[in-house]
Formats: sequence, structure tokens, C-alpha cells
Amino acid sequence: MNSLAIRLFLSATVWIILTLMATGLLLSDLNRKSNIAAFDDRLNLLLESLIGASKVDSSDSITVVSSIGEPRFFQPYSGWYWQVNKGAKTLSRSRSMWDQLFTLDKRLIGGRTQFINLLDDEKNKKIIEEKKLHIVQREISFPGMPDPITFLVSGDTAEYKENINKFNNILLTTLIVLGVGLMIAVFLQVNYGLLPLNKIKQALFKVRNGDEKKLMEKYPSEVQPLATEINDLLQHNEKIVERARTHVGNLAHVLKTPLAVISNEIEKDNTVLKNQILLMRKHIDRYLKKAHLESVGKNIKSKISFFPFLEKMINIFEKLYPNRKINFRKNIDNFFIYGSLEDMEEILGNVIENACKWSKKNISIEFENISKNEIKMMISDDGPGLPLETQNKVFARGFRLDEQTPGSGLGLNIVKDIVEIYKGKVWLDKSREFGGLQVNIIFPVSVI
Repeated sequence: MNSLAIRLFLSATVWIILTLMATGLLLSDLNRKSNIAAFDDRLNLLLESLIGASKVDSSDSITVVSSIGEPRFFQPYSGWYWQVNKGAKTLSRSRSMWDQLFTLDKRLIGGRTQFINLLDDEKNKKIIEEKKLHIVQREISFPGMPDPITFLVSGDTAEYKENINKFNNILLTTLIVLGVGLMIAVFLQVNYGLLPLNKIKQALFKVRNGDEKKLMEKYPSEVQPLATEINDLLQHNEKIVERARTHVGNLAHVLKTPLAVISNEIEKDNTVLKNQILLMRKHIDRYLKKAHLESVGKNIKSKISFFPFLEKMINIFEKLYPNRKINFRKNIDNFFIYGSLEDMEEILGNVIENACKWSKKNISIEFENISKNEIKMMISDDGPGLPLETQNKVFARGFRLDEQTPGSGLGLNIVKDIVEIYKGKVWLDKSREFGGLQVNIIFPVSVI
């Protein structure tokens, strides 16, 4: 996982999920306890009402003289019941119990509560299975009565369980919506927080293309030290390159004078040697000019219409090699390259010249759209071609296939260097059309 944005998002998502789960469990438990406590308080209130509404007569019997505020005490088998006992004898009970009785549980004496099933009578097994009751029970001693009176009130637990389930469903939905909202917020926050890094990336792209010399924008305090270090590195590299250009220029100047002397001493009929000296002068003058222009910060790049430029190059080589047929196939629309005319001449001149030297007759130049951001140029010939193990050696500085053929052995090496400067690619293949050599060059979007 190499993406910083993904790592930040996933870590925040994990913490959000864990936090919401813990919060959900805590709130659910608090709600459950609150509902049970409220239900228990209600039953105790009903129990107090039952005790207050009970009247003891002279025959030690109990009469409930008023309603205790719960209509379900009159609904048969509603789950809401009350009962009054004196020992094992039932003195009174709610209508909802119909003809059934509670079996008293001494463990509930004193107002304590417990979840138990109603009526252990086999006859009422169905009711027992379907109802789970919350029961409160209390013993009261009345004046003049030797035995205490037991009061019992129960309620169906389904009531507060339904409330708990409703709350849990609402809580779950709320937490899911909240979680999704928080994850969206984290995603936006991460992307917004990393915007300065994207700006640095765009700024470096401009620096690489020569539009800027350093990072110009101001960045947040957390990122600014990084931008400062990058600018320092760019400045350091610029000084190194500047020194290299100076040395190249100096070397070229040093070579020019001896070459002039040699040229003057050569006999007039030594045409080959003179041509080579003229070629060396041409190269030296070119690199002197280039080093000078770059040393003073001038931009030698321009917008080149590629097909017209290529046609001019083809016309030159057709005159130099009249026995060669160069087939230029315009199988895509014309495109533009932002670069140096001298660099394009170097690339096309070396590649086409090599094809003319080694071909028997036929040479083809065609293009292919790799993507909307890349264009591939293919130069093929019907020459002897190259074995696979030799193809990689061709781009090495000074490598020559035929020592008898005039040349310095720098052509394809220079091509490779220039193409890579433009962030392109160059490699060799076997020509499918002619069986000879095919040179492939890709120009990326940064120069198109």
C-alpha cells in the first residue's frame, strides 16, 4: 500500500468503525437499563397504588376499592396482573388473571424484582411459554392482623423489549448514516489535505519541462520545508549543469584552434580528411552554440509541425541516397512537438541515415497512436537487421557495427540521449514488413 491517501483514509475508517461500534453498544446498553429501570419503577408505582387502594374489613379479607390506573388489569391474560395473598390463600386478584393464580416466590419478598414465568400450572403452559413477566412483590403487615399480606404486581416484558428494539434499529440506522458521512468527510479531508503535495507535483512537472526553474508557490507550513529543500536541490543541480556546460564550451574552444591548424596543413587533394574536419567543426560549432544559449538561460525550444519537418528531412536523404526508396505513410493526423529543431534534426537525421546506409532499397516511416498522450514513430528497412543480443549494444557510446563504414559510432547513442531528455523511449525490433531493422521512438504527452 504505497498511497498515502489510501493509508490515511483506511486508518481513519477503522477508527470511525470501532468508535461507532463502541458508542452503539454503550448507548444500547444504557437504553436497555433505562427501559428496565423505568418499567420497574412503573410496576412499583402500581404496587403502591394497589396497596393504597386495598381495604381490610373485619373478617380479615381484602377489598380493592378503586382502580389502580392500568386498564390491562381487566384484559384476560394481558400479561398485566395483580394478586393479594394471605399466606397460601389468595384474597383477591385482577380480572386479567381470569381463573388462574400466581405461585408465590419468597425470593421476591421485599420489593425485589425478577424475570419469571407466570403460573406453573400445566393447564396454563401455553401462557407461560408466550409471556415473560417482570414481577414485584411485597409483604405488608396490617394492624390487628396476625399474618402479613402479600401484594404482587406483574407486567409483560414485551412492552419495554419492543421499545429497546425500536431504539436499537434507529440507533443502527443513525450510526450507519453517521459512519458513511464521516468516511466521506475523511475522504474529502484527506484529498484536501494532500492538495499541497499535488501542487508540488505540478510545479515539478513545470520545472522538468523548462517552464519554471524552481517551485514558485507558497505552501502550508508543514509542506514548505519540503518545497525549500527541493528548491535548494534544484539550485545545486543547476550549478552542476552550468559548470558542465562551461567545461564543454571550453573544450570545444580548445579544439577549434588545433583543428584549424590541421586543416591548413592538409594537402588540397586530401578530400576525405578535409570533409571529416569540416564535419568536426560543424559539430563543435553546434554544441558551442547550444552550450552558450543554455548557459545564458535562453530557451531554444519551439513548436514544431512534425510532418512538414519530416518531409524536409526525407527530401534531403533521397538526394543523398538516390537508390533508396523512403515510403512516408501519413497514417495519423499531423501533430506538434515542443522542442529544439536541432534536437529533432539529430534524432531523425541519425535514424534515417542509418536506415539508408544499411537498407538494400526500401525504407518505411509510419506512426501509431499509442494513446491520447503518446505517439509512436517506426522507421523500418530491408537491410540485414541485427541479432537480439546486439540490439542493446547499438545504443552504447562509440559502438559500430562495421568499422569500414564512416562514422563516429555516436549516432544512436545521441538519439537515445536526446529522446530520454524529452522523456521518450527508443528501442529496436525486427521489421515485420521487410525483415530488417526497425527503430521505434515514442514521444510522450509532455512534448506533444
